[in-house]
Amino acid sequence: MDSATHYPQLELLRCRPALTPLHRLSRIAPMKVLITGITGNFGYAVYRRLRGRGDMDLYAATRNPERVSFLLEDPAVEARMFDFLDPSTWKGAVGEIDTLVLVRPPSLTKLRKYMFPFIDVCKNSGVGHIVFLSILGAGENNRVPHHRIEEYILRSGISFTFLRPGFFMENLTTTHRDEIRYNSELIIPAGQGRISFIAVEDIAAAAEQCVGNAEHLSRAYELTGTGVFTCSEVAGMLSEELGRPIAYRAPGTLAFFRYRRGLGESLGFIFIMNLIYHKVKKRGAERRTDTLQRVFDIRPTELRDFIREKSGVFRS
Repeated sequence: MDSATHYPQLELLRCRPALTPLHRLSRIAPMKVLITGITGNFGYAVYRRLRGRGDMDLYAATRNPERVSFLLEDPAVEARMFDFLDPSTWKGAVGEIDTLVLVRPPSLTKLRKYMFPFIDVCKNSGVGHIVFLSILGAGENNRVPHHRIEEYILRSGISFTFLRPGFFMENLTTTHRDEIRYNSELIIPAGQGRISFIAVEDIAAAAEQCVGNAEHLSRAYELTGTGVFTCSEVAGMLSEELGRPIAYRAPGTLAFFRYRRGLGESLGFIFIMNLIYHKVKKRGAERRTDTLQRVFDIRPTELRDFIREKSGVFRS
């Protein structure tokens, strides 16, 4: 379902003009689009979908442009120096940009110090549209940073599209890959709560349709796949597709914190993981929508198909 209908505060924004006239989204000259987080799963997927489109000029925001090989080899995209933690890079990165695809780094928790001032720079630089990668339930869950970022963008007056996806299938092939691959375990403190999974490629396909399309301005979309699963069921799928037992282990919050900290992950990232998995455990992540099919005409990837396709990642 189109979640914009569930959040009355979005209706208020529709009643006032956008900061930047909408004709910039239908201009004759190519639209300038900047993607943050381009080396991550979502940013890279959006880049692959937008590259080569004749109606836009594509820019990549990255801390080390000279180290991103696919950017060096692609004349269709221009890399711009950008670091969320270095305000001196912000203005140059967003200069003359029409649409920003915004991804919050998982470790970025100091929103007042970095994210909010960056959004102010976007506003002052004339960015006309922000496509923000949020999370499922961010509209009502004020404990997650995505909620506060959405609210700040709303108050800024910049036209927006909020994409609120469920749990990335790709978390299995990245965050939880090694424990599955080497220890035959899936370690998530979610009890028997059920999770709405979605493939990053499906989210990127929706984002592609939002960029440059005025129909998706001032909208928030909750995006999920077709099924919800307990982690025990996910471990069962992994076992069947990999041909070996994969055990599900659900540690307590403190034990999970120690486990992930031992892997070298940041405090902020672990904190957000615990918040999300706590919500799952309390049966707060079971929401399922038909937005991909109904609004974007996208057939969602099935979790079992994803695991089967990526099975090589889990084999040592």
